[in-house]
Amino acid sequence: MLHSIKQEIIEKKIFLIRGLNVMLDKDIAELYGVKTKVFVQAVKRNRDRFPYDFTFQLTKEEFKNLRSQFVTSSWGGRRYLPYAFTEQGVAMLSSVLNSKRAIQVNIGIMRVFVNIRKIVSSNKGMLSRMDQLEYKVQSHDNNIKTIFEIIHRPLVTKLLSPGKPYSNKKTIRDIINSCTKYIYWVDKYFSKVGLDWLSESLNSGAVKNVKILMSLEKVDDKFISMYHDLRNEFESNSVKIELRAIIDNKLNACIHDRWVISKGECYNMPSTDTVARGQYCEVKRTTNFPPFLEWWEKSEAVL
Repeated sequence: MLHSIKQEIIEKKIFLIRGLNVMLDKDIAELYGVKTKVFVQAVKRNRDRFPYDFTFQLTKEEFKNLRSQFVTSSWGGRRYLPYAFTEQGVAMLSSVLNSKRAIQVNIGIMRVFVNIRKIVSSNKGMLSRMDQLEYKVQSHDNNIKTIFEIIHRPLVTKLLSPGKPYSNKKTIRDIINSCTKYIYWVDKYFSKVGLDWLSESLNSGAVKNVKILMSLEKVDDKFISMYHDLRNEFESNSVKIELRAIIDNKLNACIHDRWVISKGECYNMPSTDTVARGQYCEVKRTTNFPPFLEWWEKSEAVL
C-alpha cells in the first residue's frame, strides 16, 4: 500500500553525487511500482522536460563506485548507466508518470527533500560538513553516500566550550558510542572520567576490545580499583578491556596528543580532565592514525 512507504525508506535512497541531492532511476521506479526500463523509456520520450540540472547519467566511474558500496546483485544485468534525478527532476516526473501512486510517491519524496533543506539551512555545522564533502569529491574521493549518512556523520572538528558542559560530554559519548570492533584510547592523563564515559556510552554489541594507554604517574590505587570494577562489568558483556602504562621515557616524551581510535576512525581528543573541567578544547576527526600497537608493545600492562 502507498501509505506503507515510510520516510526512512525514501531518505536512504537520496544520494549526494556531484554535489547534488539525487535519486536514481532504479529506486524511483521501485517506489512507483514500475520496471526501471519502462520508467527510463517514459523519461526519454519526454527528454525536453529534463535538462541537465534535472537529470544526468552517471559516468562509468561513478557507477563502479556505487556498485562497490552496495549489493551488486541489486543492480541486475543492466546494460546502461543509471540516471540520477535532482529535486527538480523528481518534481517534473509527476507530469510524465501521472498515475495516482506516482503522484503520492512524489509528494513523499518532495517532503523529504524539503526536510533536508531545513536541516542543512538551520545548522551552520551542517553547511561546513557539506562543504567538506564537496571538497572531497573535487579531490577525487568518489565514495557515494546517502545524504542522511552525511547529515548524521560526526563533524570533522567540534569545538567544546565552557558554556556547554552537557553538549561537550555528549560529543565525547557520541564518539564512543559510534565506535566499532575496538577502541584504542591514548591519553597520558587518562582519568576516572574516561572510565565513566566508557561505562555509559560503549556499545557492547559493536565493540569487543578496549585498550587504554596512559602515563604511569596517573595510575594510582584508586584508579586501578575503578578500572577493575569496569573490567569485571565489561567481561559480563564479553568486552575485553586492557590498560597499559607508558614506562619508556623516550616514548612518553614523544606522545603529546590524545586519540580515540576505532575501525576506520581516528579522533584527536582533549584530555578527559580538560573536558570534565569545562575548558575550551576541540575534538577533530583525522586520517593520521598514530602507531598505537607499536606504542602498546613498548608499554607495561596494569593488572
